[in-house]
Amino acid sequence: MKDNFIKGFLIGLFLPVIAFYFYTTLVLKAEISAGLKQLAQDNLLTQVIAINVIVNMLPLFVFNQRGETQALKGVVGASLLYALTISILYFF
Repeated sequence: MKDNFIKGFLIGLFLPVIAFYFYTTLVLKAEISAGLKQLAQDNLLTQVIAINVIVNMLPLFVFNQRGETQALKGVVGASLLYALTISILYFF
């Protein structure tokens, strides 16, 4: 597959969303909106988002092993975007 930044960025952006969906449906046994409300009320939203970003380690290792540096940079960029979002939610 072609090594490009956009592919890595999209994978890094959507993989934590998929992990969050599975967390809310399997662990919280709730819909996405109800799970978001519950986590916000319990002040756990930023922690759960941060844990879901850990899922990005899998494509990070795969792209590194294959030598796809641009895709690797995309995953890191998406993770940094999540880190910025988490910081904004945590402090504001």
